[in-house]
Amino acid sequence: MLIVTFAIACAVTIFAPHGHYVRTPQLHGPGLLLDGAGITGSPVSSIAWLHRRLVGSKAPGGNVVVLRASYSDVYDRPFWQYGNFASVQTVLIPPCATHAQVDRVATIVDRADAVYFAGGDQAHYVAWKDTALMHAVKQVYARGGVIGGGSAGLAIQGAVVYDSVTGDRRNEETTTADAVRDPFEPRISFTTGLFAWPALAGTITDTHFVARNRFGRSVVFLARILHEDLLPGARTAYALGVDQGSAVVVDPDGTATVLNNPGAGGAYLIRAGTPPHLTAGQPLRYTVSVAHLARNGERVDLLRKTTTEPWYTVTVDGARTPPYSRDPYVP
Repeated sequence: MLIVTFAIACAVTIFAPHGHYVRTPQLHGPGLLLDGAGITGSPVSSIAWLHRRLVGSKAPGGNVVVLRASYSDVYDRPFWQYGNFASVQTVLIPPCATHAQVDRVATIVDRADAVYFAGGDQAHYVAWKDTALMHAVKQVYARGGVIGGGSAGLAIQGAVVYDSVTGDRRNEETTTADAVRDPFEPRISFTTGLFAWPALAGTITDTHFVARNRFGRSVVFLARILHEDLLPGARTAYALGVDQGSAVVVDPDGTATVLNNPGAGGAYLIRAGTPPHLTAGQPLRYTVSVAHLARNGERVDLLRKTTTEPWYTVTVDGARTPPYSRDPYVP
């Protein structure tokens, strides 16, 4: 049963919650929950982590709000089933919602201890930039809560976001194959300033990483970021790619832990530190350093971008098929 809608046409829909809101007296974050795909395909240990990070124990508590721009409240059930939360509630904000409708959702987020952005299309989420809703999300983090997302909800968490806006207009998706052939292809566009989480400073995030062969396109994004000075003054940029079936959970000090389902690829930290030489219409040729965070439970310092894993180099050459000097997914 639905509780309320804000308008008759193009309504924002607030789904009935699982459980009941109970104020959490003290939060134990802030933190980030970064899923390579949606929460339904991610390790259930990530939900247990979320509960502990909010409550500090196994006791019941914590209020989760799921924000989505399409579909329904399908994420409520796994959060409720695998986490001992006080309440879980989804709000559906369709792309046609007005700015005022989006802002009204801020009152719901103001009561949340964790906010999770669902999958779908990140273009719909970046449209909420500078709204009262996004300010409320930032305040959840500031008071010790957790912000998370999967698939498109992960794609929006970085300091620079591949936003899919121009791709949507052209009805084209950016893949590794086309991006490395021409890094300036018109379907690539970026948004900056959506969020500024300390652990993701200087970082762009990518999703379904191994399953959809997104290494090459992430390297293109890094080259574009440095070429266009999208991180003003930065000489180094990073990408964090998370495979589907994997999650990266980030504690208050910036320490991140990789959580995997069996067979999932884990996470990849990619470092770009040389000036790229890009020409419109010409293939990319660019070398980056990579650390593969493969093991379940493996930890990495995302704040300082340091890891005990060895870094290996991969050259991406869009004039070759495949475009890699070596298998980028295997150290």
